[in-house]
Amino acid sequence: MHLLGRHLPDHKPLRIALTAFYGISHPTSANLLARLSIPLATRVQDLTEPQITSLSSFLSSPSTSSRPADTPLSTPGAGPSSTRMADPLDGLLIETDLRRKVQGDIAHLRQVGTYRGRRHALGLPVRGQNTRNNAKTAKKMNRVERRHYST
Repeated sequence: MHLLGRHLPDHKPLRIALTAFYGISHPTSANLLARLSIPLATRVQDLTEPQITSLSSFLSSPSTSSRPADTPLSTPGAGPSSTRMADPLDGLLIETDLRRKVQGDIAHLRQVGTYRGRRHALGLPVRGQNTRNNAKTAKKMNRVERRHYST
């Protein structure tokens, strides 16, 4: 099945298949399925049409989707709803939005001139790893676009 341009294998459980999206981890997919009232053991091939519609509408614009109401099983003196914990799905960013945010954060670090920004600019490890031997992966991953200089 294809959902928002991603192929989700039919035989996999939905909570595993949703991790194909950049920015959705296992706990996030479990929270998402709980919000949409889809059982965790549901396979992709077993989804109904309304479930597919609700899933695609949430993933296409998570910030505009409505938050579920308070559980009816809560005690009467539970207090106002303002004391509820923040929902991790409220500020969910996936795919290109998340990539754009990460690149913007790195560009901000470089512009401000922080140590982390300089390490990103030089293509060196950012989080304190040694550079004597094993910085090859960091040099590949932390590479920032130069101004199209050719060597």
